Amino acid sequence: MHNYLKIKYIMLTHEEIQQKIDYEIVVDCYDDYEVAVGWITTMGDEIEFPFTATAELKKKDGFVEHKTVQIVSLESDEDDFHGNDFYLNMEVSEYIIPIAYSQLTNIVASEQTLELFQCWNHWITT
Repeated sequence: MHNYLKIKYIMLTHEEIQQKIDYEIVVDCYDDYEVAVGWITTMGDEIEFPFTATAELKKKDGFVEHKTVQIVSLESDEDDFHGNDFYLNMEVSEYIIPIAYSQLTNIVASEQTLELFQCWNHWITT
């Protein structure tokens, strides 16, 4: 599944997305490490927690279940932002468990958070 399908409606235009990426997230970045730091810093500052999403969870018997979960924090460090994914923490009962962004769909979050995810989806697909 492509991450860009997670956002049900477009909030930012292509030009607004590119401007935010170029002038806020990766501004003055000269290598992959600096780009990763730009993304994690921006996500740490702009994602508003908690939010809900549908998580794809594998059960002990091998079957996959889709369950609504609460996402409570960012798990990633700079190394995770060199690829096409990053990790968030979900709350399951009294446990906090890391989950890859790519395993989430139907994200229900603030407009600011959804716009940032829209930028990330654009970044990894272009």
